[in-house]
Amino acid sequence: MKSILAKELADSANRYKVKYGKAGADLKLIERDYEDLMSIAQMIETGASAKIIQKAMWQLDTAVRDEIPDTVFWTFNGQ
Repeated sequence: MKSILAKELADSANRYKVKYGKAGADLKLIERDYEDLMSIAQMIETGASAKIIQKAMWQLDTAVRDEIPDTVFWTFNGQ
């Protein structure tokens, strides 16, 4: 990924998958959350509008949304 923000989010998604993707966890849920985070990273990478990215972020469960780095979150959600 060329976008710094997209890379930050992709790195966070990878850490999330490792952190929660252990035996005993709902692996399908973890994979879906990971894919959602990566989808948002891809939106950032391809230059989707801030409004679309913001909406995608707010559709995540709170626990997953908390995995988005602050620099990425606040870029699309104002301060």
